[in-house]
Amino acid sequence: MGSSTFRLRTAFRHGRTKVDDVYFEAPFKLMTPFEDGRHTDFIVMLASPGFLKGDEAHIAIEFGAGTDSTIRTQSYEKVLDTADGSASRTIDLTVHDGATAVFLPFPVIPFRGSSFENRTVARIAPTSTFVYADVVTCGRVGMDERWAMRRFANRLRVVVAGPSDDGEPRGRLAFADRMLLEPDRFDYGEMGMWRSFTHCGVLYAHVPHGTGDDAARIAAEDALIERIRRHADDIGFVGELGVSRAVEGICLRVLTGRGDDAFDFIKDVAGMVTDGEQ
Repeated sequence: MGSSTFRLRTAFRHGRTKVDDVYFEAPFKLMTPFEDGRHTDFIVMLASPGFLKGDEAHIAIEFGAGTDSTIRTQSYEKVLDTADGSASRTIDLTVHDGATAVFLPFPVIPFRGSSFENRTVARIAPTSTFVYADVVTCGRVGMDERWAMRRFANRLRVVVAGPSDDGEPRGRLAFADRMLLEPDRFDYGEMGMWRSFTHCGVLYAHVPHGTGDDAARIAAEDALIERIRRHADDIGFVGELGVSRAVEGICLRVLTGRGDDAFDFIKDVAGMVTDGEQ
């Protein structure tokens, strides 16, 4: 792979979400988008066996004003043995006024001997609906390979942008999260860690609101949290979860023993956010 870049910009035209501009380098590819009314699904493909030593992937996506789209990946993302080196990925997301944007990749599998770092920054408008999620496994569970990676680091920062008193753009840090897995230093099977669970999922969601309308935003966030908890009870969710308000928006974290349990529940929650029925 080496150093590879994927860039996508969307725009709303003639009642549909369209590709406004796209650029990608091998092994990145973009499947033909799936349009359904104003909503469009974009599937990003990575035509390689996985991340190897020295690989650097850069993803930048700009969701145009009023667009409605979901970004998915084709399959589970693999981080292969990086020997004495490492691999990395940066994700830069921008969500404009009135856009609905969901970034929902398949889970990441860190192989034995791998070292991987992911950094994501999302800049979103107060009037946007935004969901970011990721799931990581403890290794190739099906091959009884658990906690054999050297290092896995994942950082997320979400900034809500808006005008300041003098009319200049400003940003408010709404949410920040860091996951660091170093099995040589910590025992993740202990109490307070993952224990017997094998998959960990994190979701951040932002519900739209008018600038300065904090009361309406908080009410919408609280309603969403209650809906998520009811849904977990209704389906008999297998695992553990916690959901709470952030500085702005909500955060969900799940621990499960199966990737499908984590990913399917996160997809359900993304649907709750975007259907506007909190």
